[in-house]
Amino acid sequence: MKTAIAATWHAASLAILGAGAIAGAQPAAAADSLYKGKTIKVIIRSSAGGGYDYYGRLIGRHIGRHLPGVPNVIAVNMPGAGGVVAANYLANRAKRDGTEIGILNRGVAVAQRMKVKGVKYDVAKLIPLGSPAASSAVWVIRGNHPVKSLADLKTHGSPIKFSTTGTGSASTQMIQVLKADGYPVTIITGYSGMSEKVLAVVRGDVDATCCEFGTLRSHIKESDLRVLAKLGGHPDLKAYPDVRDGLSIDARALTNFMAAPLVAGRPFFTSPGVAGDRVKALRGALKASLGDPGLVAEAKKAKRNISFTTPEEMEDVYRGILGASDKVVEQFKKL
Repeated sequence: MKTAIAATWHAASLAILGAGAIAGAQPAAAADSLYKGKTIKVIIRSSAGGGYDYYGRLIGRHIGRHLPGVPNVIAVNMPGAGGVVAANYLANRAKRDGTEIGILNRGVAVAQRMKVKGVKYDVAKLIPLGSPAASSAVWVIRGNHPVKSLADLKTHGSPIKFSTTGTGSASTQMIQVLKADGYPVTIITGYSGMSEKVLAVVRGDVDATCCEFGTLRSHIKESDLRVLAKLGGHPDLKAYPDVRDGLSIDARALTNFMAAPLVAGRPFFTSPGVAGDRVKALRGALKASLGDPGLVAEAKKAKRNISFTTPEEMEDVYRGILGASDKVVEQFKKL
């Protein structure tokens, strides 16, 4: 009798344990299939051919393998207003289920703090995923132009025309600093990305431009461009003067403020309200992609910088920008 009872209890225990094991497996199975059968959309703030486009598509080619369920990934270019259009879309119209992410302008927080026309997003509500590269900015001019340095530019009689995208872009803001500090600069907006900006210089439509160095590096020699100044610590720029050395004290302080976003030079976000498990998956997949041998090989071949900035570091940078003093803000508004 005892043997029969013991056998019954043993069978029941196995059944309970088996049920527990199945129940325990369900969350794991759910996690594994989090993105199964779905499509991730990567919103790119600029047109094809530039640095944002390169990093957006680079991440797009690799991030899917590191997401649970291995979803399909597509890239969508959304240029306009120096990146404001893409940021507004991600903040207000993108899905809240973690299937839409975006590479936004590095100056996204600066544009918000300065209340640039058209800004309808709040960086504090967008969810940072990380940045695959830090940045350095360079001011370049056509190689055969008589201006050879910042000092030449400052004393040049006629205005120097700079090509740029829109008022919300970091490169536009960098050029505006020169203009506010007395340099004879005319800003020509409306170009959709780096390739168009450089082409305008080569054609002679404008004299100069300002771009992210990693994107522009190959064009400097190929398109006969001369570097006038830099901002940022890229090792290949050691021989060139820092733009702050040619600025007044007030303009230098303003440029320090504007240099902060270079830490997260290619920032990725997802839309507000995305559930925590999906945010965790996206952040983990972005970071894992940067260690993917395939991605590393691609970046190395293209001579692109890979240096991960964490979501927490991004939040610190943006907090500092959004909390900038009124004095700095007023200086910028005078531009």
